[in-house]
Amino acid sequence: MSDKIQALRRFILKAANASVTYARTTYIAMWALILTCTIYGCMLIHSARPIAIKTQVMAAIIGFGGAFIISLMDYHRLGQLWPLVGGMCVFLVGLTFVVGQSAIGGNAVADDVAWLNIFGYSFQPSELMKIGFIVTFSYHLAYVVEKNTLNTLSSVIMLGGHALVPVGLCKLQGDDGTALMFMVIFLLMFFSSGLNWNFIFLGLGAIGSMLPLLWQSMSSHQQKRFAAVYNPQEGDEMGILYQQTLGKVAIGNGGLTGEGHGTSTMIQSGLVPEDHNDFIFTVACEEFGFIGGVFLLGLLFAVMMLSLYAAFKAVDMMGRFMCIGFFAMIATQTIFNIGMCISVLPVIGITLPFFSAGGSSSMCLYFGVGVVQSVYMRTMESTGAAIGARKRSMRVRYS
Repeated sequence: MSDKIQALRRFILKAANASVTYARTTYIAMWALILTCTIYGCMLIHSARPIAIKTQVMAAIIGFGGAFIISLMDYHRLGQLWPLVGGMCVFLVGLTFVVGQSAIGGNAVADDVAWLNIFGYSFQPSELMKIGFIVTFSYHLAYVVEKNTLNTLSSVIMLGGHALVPVGLCKLQGDDGTALMFMVIFLLMFFSSGLNWNFIFLGLGAIGSMLPLLWQSMSSHQQKRFAAVYNPQEGDEMGILYQQTLGKVAIGNGGLTGEGHGTSTMIQSGLVPEDHNDFIFTVACEEFGFIGGVFLLGLLFAVMMLSLYAAFKAVDMMGRFMCIGFFAMIATQTIFNIGMCISVLPVIGITLPFFSAGGSSSMCLYFGVGVVQSVYMRTMESTGAAIGARKRSMRVRYS
């Protein structure tokens, strides 16, 4: 009996020491910010569409759990597992072309192959592929940088080919918004690596020359969305711009302090399409006003800055690129989503990080937080070990 008690005591002591170590090295500010975003986002979703809150809370719980587990892993090990990580993501996206479903269920049509039905829940594999791409591309990019072969044509072509895999898959799915997301994440990570300006100008020129082809590849409906935003015609506000027009009315209704949580005119009347998802920013503005909108943007900006800080403190290039990739994902989604809500950009179906309803998107965002936490914690452990070694050296020197 005493042996069992001693074993239990050792286990409790070991768990307590591990908890103290985790608390000392983890990115507490990031956890606090993400938790605040989650609570605020759930409040907005519950007000706009109460039926969606159950899925959102479940995604948050699974996401936080996954982020915690990922934070315990060494991100170097994650990078070394790039064939498994990348292969799994590509496999899941590939399944959508075989057994894919539309967002509302049923067999997917040609331009809506993006979801899988897993145990009765819809899952969008391209959201997981964003995190997988950040991990695998960071490993690839760090490898060529450390080998000092980044600014060679072969490396540039290989890195570009790496990015074309997720971009091409999303384009084939008909999900142009996510394809654009991958392209921007790739460019920001690539340009932050120290790429020669000759390659940068060449790449920008190539992208510019492809814009006419990209325009031609869009459906007529997508072209009308762009034209309506930048060259609106009479009647567009009741047609192609209907959603954005109502969204702007809701934003304006909020004034400085808002109409109150759960008592807003436009949102509670259900007049703004997709107010719980792509247009969740309009809910914050109508219910909590200008102050609520600025608070939301401030939270996301703080998440971006903490990600960049973790990148700046990272002990190696792979950790730096992972944090920059997460920053790029949050920044891109925020800019495009807010741009849609205020009619600066056309509606292209990009959600607002940590706020829009969507189990797949929310859950995978938390996984990205786990990657940043892993980088930060390994940095703190390395810094702590270096400080400890320096102190021991000083004690030996002066003893």
